[in-house]
Amino acid sequence: MLGRWLIGISLCWLAACQQYDFSVNERVVYSPRPLLTDFRIEDPALRSCIEQAINDNKISSVGELQTLDCSGAGVRSLNGLGRFSSLSWLNLGGNALQDIRELVALLELRSVLLDDNRIEDASPLYRLPALAVVNLEGNSGLRCPAPDSWVSLERLTLPRHCR
Repeated sequence: MLGRWLIGISLCWLAACQQYDFSVNERVVYSPRPLLTDFRIEDPALRSCIEQAINDNKISSVGELQTLDCSGAGVRSLNGLGRFSSLSWLNLGGNALQDIRELVALLELRSVLLDDNRIEDASPLYRLPALAVVNLEGNSGLRCPAPDSWVSLERLTLPRHCR
């Protein structure tokens, strides 16, 4: 019984120290995976948001980043975001985005919140195969998409002038 208790305590201790090397008799028995740093994002606000998500979630590879919340972060450009092709949920609401062409690379994207930006053309989203939820509310210059523009959606929120 004492052995199981010690193993349980040791595992909890290791989990709490996951960002440190763990050594026994000066031999490293556990070394955490390094955090992802090999990516290039031009927009400083988007880069900062991604770096924060990587640090918070201990992301060590591009494919591990599946959700990203950069709402109200001052993002102006999405250049480089397409590398994170495993993103399934993305919140970019309340930024200064005009061009969303970079999103065509996000084939696993299920939900994208783009409310309160400066988007005029939503066509890069039309053929994303997994896309189920889109919010484009508050994009006053948006060219209203035809109802049959989307592959398949569960929920679409458009600006007032498109309703």
